[in-house]
Amino acid sequence: MGWIAVDLVGGHVVPMERFPFILGAGDAVDFRCLGQGLPEQAMQIQEHGKGIQLDSLDRDGIPGAEIDGEYLRSGEVLQPGAVVCLKIGATLILLAHAKDPDRWLRDVQPFAFTVQTRQGVVHETYSGEQLSQQLDSNPSWASDGVVQVKGTSATFRPSFWRDCCEATREVGQSWTVANVAGDSHTCPFCWEKFSSAEVKAIAVHEDLRGDSFMGPDAMLRFQPTSFDSFGHPTDGIGLPCPERACPRCHQKLPPNFLESIGQIISLVGDARAGKSYLLAVLAHYLPDCLARGLNLRWEDHDPEGNILLNDLKDRLLSAGNPESAAIEKTSVGGVTYINVQKNGRTFQMPRPFTYRISRDGHPPFVGTFYDNAGEHFTPRVATDQNPGALHVAQASAIMFLFDPLLSPEIKDHLKKMEAEDPQLYGIAYPDNQAVILAEMKVRIGRIKNLSSDESLNVPFAFIIGKYDAWKDIYKDNVPTPMPVVRNGKLDLEAIEQNSWQARFFLEQFCPAVVKNAEALAPNIKFFPASSFGHAPSQTSKGFAPDPQKIRPILIEAPILWILRQLRPDLVPVC
Repeated sequence: MGWIAVDLVGGHVVPMERFPFILGAGDAVDFRCLGQGLPEQAMQIQEHGKGIQLDSLDRDGIPGAEIDGEYLRSGEVLQPGAVVCLKIGATLILLAHAKDPDRWLRDVQPFAFTVQTRQGVVHETYSGEQLSQQLDSNPSWASDGVVQVKGTSATFRPSFWRDCCEATREVGQSWTVANVAGDSHTCPFCWEKFSSAEVKAIAVHEDLRGDSFMGPDAMLRFQPTSFDSFGHPTDGIGLPCPERACPRCHQKLPPNFLESIGQIISLVGDARAGKSYLLAVLAHYLPDCLARGLNLRWEDHDPEGNILLNDLKDRLLSAGNPESAAIEKTSVGGVTYINVQKNGRTFQMPRPFTYRISRDGHPPFVGTFYDNAGEHFTPRVATDQNPGALHVAQASAIMFLFDPLLSPEIKDHLKKMEAEDPQLYGIAYPDNQAVILAEMKVRIGRIKNLSSDESLNVPFAFIIGKYDAWKDIYKDNVPTPMPVVRNGKLDLEAIEQNSWQARFFLEQFCPAVVKNAEALAPNIKFFPASSFGHAPSQTSKGFAPDPQKIRPILIEAPILWILRQLRPDLVPVC
């Protein structure tokens, strides 16, 4: 047995699980009410014998508060089994006591209403929307009638319904708030555009499982029509549903997706370049690096959406040996991909991983990272057949992870130096990196309608990975790369020096790669980096690091340079 409070207009249901139960306009209450001038804490409900007692927390009482259409006196007592309509501010609340509140709600919802005029004429039965229409068509009802919640004895004045509907409608507008850059959004999963008004809500109640796109076990996606006093849509059972979904593919959108302007950072590279390892190590290493070096916060903006990357990070760093730490290579349909419904077909699209970087006194930077399989950028895979690479054309910045150990020229040189890295002596895989760069330029140009002479106007971080394997090639002629953070600032001179060194190395062995990269985006920097800091070991899933020996080298540099390019206010320089 128990008491519940139900917002009659919005449908929001709150069980009274503890006392005192506080109602008011503030956020730190048990039931939030709308209305101008309403105190943050207006009323408290206390246990009184087997019933409850309603007490005003304002010495002068609550102006306009009524119960079943009559003036509400502080100290009003409700007995077990009561069902009444409480009006506070611009909120109509059904207070009900039932042996099984959930079952009782199923019996009375969706709420229906009857109207009785002063002459005793009863008009029935209306849904909430129909009641609004009838009151507009019959203005006399507002002054001489009474509305009863069908199936109960609870009543309220008709005029209250309009006021409460209008207040709830105003709050509900926050659900479809327009992005400050315009009311058009691009889904991070299917890459279709939509407006704020089209966004779907995700049901909460277990009885509402089953979605036409997401399958029978997923919660229903629906177009919201009713809202609670916090502006959250309510589902058919009356529960608040704060999570949003794309109206095109029904995937759950990241938190605050409509309100924040996100920036896309696309990571591209050939198979086995180590993209998933790089992202996993970055997710672990960057928070402390940014906090210590630049006084920046790195936050998990979407813990549910990022759970897979966090699992990869935890497995990599907590494993006892390389075999347990091994991550499967990024491939179309692999662990960093998700099935997405698009234009009546199912496509395998890269998962978005969303993080936030912030500093006190500055708006946060919200970045969405994609780990893209190299197969997306080969001539054999058409964009319309596998559209997962579309995000690269929309990216605010691109990171290309170049694997020098796929280059036959670099491998041969290292072997002549008798380098001991086991990756030099394993299976020889084809080097498609120059092809991937050239195909990226063609596809992005086609999507963005660029001429063959035009290039991308975005920061392009060209990362030459596995630095620990090739760092000794020029140890006698080229100085060691410099740290890029000095005295709490990004050292641009170190960025330039390191870029020159990395480009010099690459141009000696792979000049076509350098030319293709610079043709893709003139705003380019080259970065020497190593995700592990040591040579990995052979495992059943490929090469993997010893978790105890992971010491990343300069993996933060491309992220900090990109952040400086996109948000200079967050990254001071020296």
